[in-house]
Amino acid sequence: MKILMPQLGETVTEGTISKWHKKVGDLVKKGEVLFEIETDKTSMEIPAISDGKISKIHIKEGETSSVGTVVASILGENEEEDLEEKKSENTEINIQKEELTLSKSSKESIIARQQDIHQNVDTDSPDWFTYLNEVLTPKENYVQFIGDIDIKLTPLAKRIAANERLNLDQLVDYFKNHKKRRVNRKAIDEFISLQSTPSNVQDNKVKYDTSVYDDKVTLNRIRRTTGQRLSQSWPQIPQAYQAVEVNFSNLDKVRAILKEKNADINFKISYLSFVSRAITIAINNFPLVNACFNEKELLLSSSVNLAIAVDLNFKGLIVPVIKNAEKNNLLELNDKINDLVLRAQTNKLSQEEYFGGTYTISNNGSMGTYMTAPIVNPPQVAIMSFDGINKKPVIIEDETGDTIGIRKIGVLGQSFDHRAFDGAYAASFLKEVSKIIEQYDWQSEI
Repeated sequence: MKILMPQLGETVTEGTISKWHKKVGDLVKKGEVLFEIETDKTSMEIPAISDGKISKIHIKEGETSSVGTVVASILGENEEEDLEEKKSENTEINIQKEELTLSKSSKESIIARQQDIHQNVDTDSPDWFTYLNEVLTPKENYVQFIGDIDIKLTPLAKRIAANERLNLDQLVDYFKNHKKRRVNRKAIDEFISLQSTPSNVQDNKVKYDTSVYDDKVTLNRIRRTTGQRLSQSWPQIPQAYQAVEVNFSNLDKVRAILKEKNADINFKISYLSFVSRAITIAINNFPLVNACFNEKELLLSSSVNLAIAVDLNFKGLIVPVIKNAEKNNLLELNDKINDLVLRAQTNKLSQEEYFGGTYTISNNGSMGTYMTAPIVNPPQVAIMSFDGINKKPVIIEDETGDTIGIRKIGVLGQSFDHRAFDGAYAASFLKEVSKIIEQYDWQSEI
């Protein structure tokens, strides 16, 4: 049985083996951890799906390979090693033996044969690989590739081209000009990179004084991926930011009631739960903020899949998703948020929780910041942030006149894609969210 590099996210195309728990010759049982992988979004332990013995490890610790690549082979009871594998190994061994005895000119011939062997192996996506191997990849998460073109794309290249909604005419012209008739994942990634990189972008490498900067910190995969995504978002999306001050005093009363009711248990409810619930309610009247921009149209979602930005103790940022958040009341949503954040910080999220978000919320309140202008997370069109909530003197208007009182005040802000809607629409949505926070009957949900 061939063990494949699994896919742990909608846009994940490769993974790195960070640790092997078994070695060649070890017996394994179904469910035992074989190895750990690190992808752009997460790290995860991969278990064996059947009993057997490790016959070969193809991808070593620290090596990176594409989704669908064979990383190891397991022999079941009474099974023999794959003939093709044996043949490949024997070929390599024979070549090495020949090299020891042949002249220099013969060695050059053998090297050419080695290169030819490796060039003919498509490690990008083997012919026998389907999304049903090793890890079940939901078919509905991928856009179907539709198009009749006269160059050959590997299955994974087709998937990426469809998901990224690439212009097939431009794609064909590009690879024809480069005299390339077979396109794999690496080639398609290079094409996408060229399409998304402005011509005036400078090299990110900088010259620095080694006497001043005398140490280095290598960026982990999560940090590098975050940087790449935000670098794509900022130059491509015309972003605008708006903010309003919001009175959170109404929420404090409800929080106090909830804590008193649940004094006997470890109950926790933060402002994040109230803001999240307010967003899901407000989107009913402002559906355009819960959409995806697609050239000449907006793709609307009937579900509010709320993405929550979670800090990993300064080691990176991930944005797991609560699907169908609008179907939950305040307490249900609070439980899901607490559970999601805890599992995100302990690396226990499931694969499907890493993708599918339609609207994102970022919370820096615990750090005491006053205002944060977040960057839109494509393909979404908006992201909301709120920061520290503090007591402030405010003017209170009533029938007796104006007075000054102390209230809990915080700033609620939203960055949005100006191609999707204008500032008036965005401001109206922001106003609706703040109105719900201040005036909604929260006790009806507890």
